[in-house]
Amino acid sequence: MSETPKSPAQVINDLTDQVRLLRQDVTALTATAPTKKEAAALRAAVQASVKEAQDRSAKVLDAAERVIDRSYQANLQAARDGAAKAVAELQDEVTQAANRMRLEALKGSRQALYWSGGVFAVAGGLVALGALLGVLGHFWLQGRADARAFGEHPGIFCKGAGGELMTSPAGDDACVIWLEPPKAGK
Repeated sequence: MSETPKSPAQVINDLTDQVRLLRQDVTALTATAPTKKEAAALRAAVQASVKEAQDRSAKVLDAAERVIDRSYQANLQAARDGAAKAVAELQDEVTQAANRMRLEALKGSRQALYWSGGVFAVAGGLVALGALLGVLGHFWLQGRADARAFGEHPGIFCKGAGGELMTSPAGDDACVIWLEPPKAGK
């Protein structure tokens, strides 16, 4: 039978209980020890056990911190992937809507040209196409120029805003926009 692994908190509690029991045993044995030499030897053995328990506790805490950090990084990556997927889906929807609008505009311009049969139909079609392109251009540029969207999703809009993605020595990702580009010699 395999036992389920103990959590770091359970291991620390077990070690703390062992240290407390060892201290009680040392106190009892020191009081009943026939010689000071034996008591000193027993105290040294207990201190070595306490040191070992403290070392194990430190190792468990380090392992727990690594597990928490890995979990945080995995959650962060999942959030980034989800945001990128949502933006891609939104772009697909906008593109499909724009294509439908173009088809409707072409149908409308053909009908107008057919019924009016002249320059006014062509001019109206060009104006409608210009308006449609203006609306689509506005939607396309709005995502890049919107400061709120940049603040919420800097990883997506960083390069579009003229920035550069970097990672700090601590492992944090950042979007850097240089006020003065770094010199090549430094």
